[in-house]
Amino acid sequence: MKSLMCFDVLQTLPDGVCIVDKDYKIVFWNKRLVQWSQQAESVFVGQKLTDLYPRLAGLAYKTRIDQVLHNGSPAFFSMLLHHHLFDFQKPDGSLQAQRVTVTSLRNDNETLALFTVVDMTRSVLREEKHKKVLASYEHEIEQRKQLEQQNNILVRAVDKAAEAFVIMRIHGDIEYVNKAFLAQTGCLSSEHVLGESYWDTYIMPLEDNLNLTVKQVVSGAETWQGRLEIKRKDDSCFMASVSIAPIVNPQGKVTHAVVVQEDISEQLKFEMQYRQSEKQEALATLIGGIAHDFNNLLSGMLGHLYLANREVKDMPKTSVRLGKIQGVANDIAGIVQQLMTFARKGEVKKRRFPLGSFIKEFIRLAEHTVPDNIKLSIDFQRADFSCQGDVESLQEALLNIIQNAVDAAVDTREPTIILGLQSWDADNDSLWVKKHAALAEGRFAHITIADNGSGIKDEDIHKVFDPFFTTKTLGSGLGLAVAIGNIKNNHGMIDIESKPDGTVVHIWLPLLEDKKSEEIHSILPRETMNQTILLVDDDGLVRDTCAELLDVLGYQILQAEDGQCAVDMMREHGDQVDLIVMDMVMPRLVGTAAASQIRQLYPDVPIIFATAYDQSISIKATKDFAHSMLMSKPFHPDTLQENIEAFLY
Repeated sequence: MKSLMCFDVLQTLPDGVCIVDKDYKIVFWNKRLVQWSQQAESVFVGQKLTDLYPRLAGLAYKTRIDQVLHNGSPAFFSMLLHHHLFDFQKPDGSLQAQRVTVTSLRNDNETLALFTVVDMTRSVLREEKHKKVLASYEHEIEQRKQLEQQNNILVRAVDKAAEAFVIMRIHGDIEYVNKAFLAQTGCLSSEHVLGESYWDTYIMPLEDNLNLTVKQVVSGAETWQGRLEIKRKDDSCFMASVSIAPIVNPQGKVTHAVVVQEDISEQLKFEMQYRQSEKQEALATLIGGIAHDFNNLLSGMLGHLYLANREVKDMPKTSVRLGKIQGVANDIAGIVQQLMTFARKGEVKKRRFPLGSFIKEFIRLAEHTVPDNIKLSIDFQRADFSCQGDVESLQEALLNIIQNAVDAAVDTREPTIILGLQSWDADNDSLWVKKHAALAEGRFAHITIADNGSGIKDEDIHKVFDPFFTTKTLGSGLGLAVAIGNIKNNHGMIDIESKPDGTVVHIWLPLLEDKKSEEIHSILPRETMNQTILLVDDDGLVRDTCAELLDVLGYQILQAEDGQCAVDMMREHGDQVDLIVMDMVMPRLVGTAAASQIRQLYPDVPIIFATAYDQSISIKATKDFAHSMLMSKPFHPDTLQENIEAFLY
């Protein structure tokens, strides 16, 4: 049989060969299998293959082997799907990776199955190594892609940054600038900048010690921060906050430096304004205290002068002298009243009045204070401009400004003062809106007092509202200081602009809605479909009065005394509430905090915020709330009704 089957040939094959009969008994086991199994051939010949390797007895394998024994079709068991059919161990203890082929042999009318076992271990190792190398390449490529994406994002971010970025060589030659740098310096494109010296072209000359310090810090791999004056292409300059940091190569050598510079011109302006405001507030507090004490002293003095004057009726000369002293004391009392007004501690009597009619009357008064050689003209928009404020303090402020205009224009050829009154249009003058954000909201009357005098020097214009600052020989320096106090007491704003050929003082006063009948019974209730309004206010009088008004208008009312009560009430009765009228400043929870919690429960419930403070303070806090609006206290019943109807109908 061996000669027929060429067993000698099979013994020389590099692969393992096993032959079994139809009963799976082993009839041949070549040397390679002896080597792999580490047992003699006699151990295997005559044994059932499925007893030695039970996995082959499995249905999936046995079925295919039986097919080979019956019809001669080969069976293939791949390395990936049928690993370790023969559990031969490698020197390291792991199992051999195999590919097994089963073919049929004919011998004396008997069909045998020949198993060819190929050791695929090296192929598997090569493939795994190849996969690892390939995975390493793919990982490296992916890392490069991510790095490129990050670099692209970084470059785009730097190019879009508001701060200017400069990358320069250690000696100052520029290699990169972003768009903000071009905008700050007025350069047309980066091509015009590259290669220029950052130090020589864009930095104003530094003191020798600072120049040396900056360059030494950068070259020494340290970071420098400070303020530098930057030159523009048009030879103008601006102050910038500058940070300079070194860039070190892998060898630890400084090769470049990155500069981040921010234009802080506006910031410095605001800092100066803030310091000025702080100084004025401190001075106002001091002056208010002094004026208070002066008033007490003057009250005693005037009382004693009155009594003394009665006691010396038969002494005419003494009575006259006491009368003159009393006049001086009254003048002092007037100055003290000005100080109290500046300190915003004086009595303010506010009432509703038509500004148009007020200006008409004021023109007649102003004509008596303006010399005949100065032309006083008006630029007047015919309208009532309903305001609320203290008429006397407003009149005093305008007279002080007119007097300043007279002093400025008196020596001018054809001196002229123009008093203007127009409605304010925020869309037509964004400059003033930028300086006074409140002008973007609400309605204002715009009063202007312009003269064609010599103007105010640039170094003095930011001081004109300072108390006791004056450029006049005999001036007290209180005129404009009192004026700004009076205008602020009337919830207005004041500013000034000046050129060599004249000065304009701008005043903005908030306007009220057109006055309608204030009788509650005159408001005609409309069919309200029985809506419910939650009224939230910590002031019991305001809450009760408003509740009574809304009841007259036909609404159902729920009341809450503070923000936390409002949130609790919405948790309990929120399905019934159609609209909320919410005070802004309350204990426990302020209006916006309560509204935020309520909107988590009922996102679409309309809210009308009410404030007794300047609307500009509350606009920012409420603008992010959808389905809401802001009203100022005290609000007119008609206005409240219109705003409620805007949400509910």
